[in-house]
Amino acid sequence: MRKPPLLFRFITATRCRNESLNGIGGIVVEETAKTIKILTLTGAVKVLIKEDCWFYVDVDNCTYLVNGRKLINEDRERKIFKFIG
Repeated sequence: MRKPPLLFRFITATRCRNESLNGIGGIVVEETAKTIKILTLTGAVKVLIKEDCWFYVDVDNCTYLVNGRKLINEDRERKIFKFIG
């Protein structure tokens, strides 16, 4: 079963291997099999590797802590979700 995409959800990175990425948050504008591209509150676009971080994800007024490895798509399910504006 395909997990719903994170597109347009607000996420915050935490527990990242690269500690400079901890606390970066924003709106997901693109999701690939192994990465998430977010638009931060300052207007910068950051690419985060899913398996290197944990994420706080806001869904329906609830915040969930999700291991990025659980967000990695299987090869047979590989799709790109992208905002085209």
